[in-house]
Amino acid sequence: MFVTLRLEDGEELPFFIDTGTIITLLDKSLEPKLGKCLGPITVHHFGNTWKFSRYAAPVLYLGNTRLMTGSEIYTSDLKSLSDLAGRPIMGVLGMDCLKHYCIQLDFQAGRMRFLNPDQVNSPQLGTAFPIRFFKDAPYIDHVSLAGGKTSISLVDTGFTDDGMVGKALAKEHHLATTPLRESVWNGETYTNLTILPAHGDNLLGKHANILGLRFLARHLVTLDFPARTLYLKQTDIGPLVDEDLVGAVKFLHDLNEQGRLPGCSQGDRGTSHRPERSVNSFTFHIVKSGDSSTYNYIVARAAGSAHWYLQRAWRTDQAGRTIDNYQLP
Repeated sequence: MFVTLRLEDGEELPFFIDTGTIITLLDKSLEPKLGKCLGPITVHHFGNTWKFSRYAAPVLYLGNTRLMTGSEIYTSDLKSLSDLAGRPIMGVLGMDCLKHYCIQLDFQAGRMRFLNPDQVNSPQLGTAFPIRFFKDAPYIDHVSLAGGKTSISLVDTGFTDDGMVGKALAKEHHLATTPLRESVWNGETYTNLTILPAHGDNLLGKHANILGLRFLARHLVTLDFPARTLYLKQTDIGPLVDEDLVGAVKFLHDLNEQGRLPGCSQGDRGTSHRPERSVNSFTFHIVKSGDSSTYNYIVARAAGSAHWYLQRAWRTDQAGRTIDNYQLP
């Protein structure tokens, strides 16, 4: 989920919204605008170690509204997040800001709304779940998306799959390799859930789960942080469909079925990593069964066009070095 924020000097910056991040982050390229560095800090988060620099928080605006933030922000190299998103990211808007607001996420309309918490019409917002905070991160008490006993679930808009569950449940449902075809959660049926097994150290231990963006996007979501309440109103049984990605995947699949995909024979099968998205294009990285190479394809289209074409095709070794550049069909 992306939003454009503005610095006091008028510079506009693309942020993504992450309820699983407790401190707002800025890209390190902005450090010259932030004044004196307050020192380094190391953060351990879900098994990963991150090194940040601390600065006094700059003024951030959404439109003409000055946002409430914490007293400090952290900076880091956000290139890996930009690569994952397929677009430049200059900041991550975290809970030090979001906790002050009542925010509605309307995925079908593609809108984020800031609501007056004193005028929330709760009967129209769906089921209410009490939120509790631990280290400024929002959790609810509920069974996981794969069932099991009631436990704690982090509400994490920065986690792009449906969710995460403990290793025992993940193993029981083979979630590491297979989507969960159907699940009943809080009395509602959901299909085609991509759920990962827990890894590393959760904030609240090995039994903590995650409700991620792919699951939340099946609802009208209202995060009333001042009232410590999450409202979910189901709008879809299945995941929100990215029509552009579906079209690009179908184009690549059809080339393969026709025997016209460079580097592949008709009917070859393999696995694809998460595609990288750019403006009007996707980059796919495919590993064929029994082959250590990676086959890379950029599928693109002209602005405003519905027709996809293969822009580039090449093969790399395990170190990422290019072995072959293929002639395009």
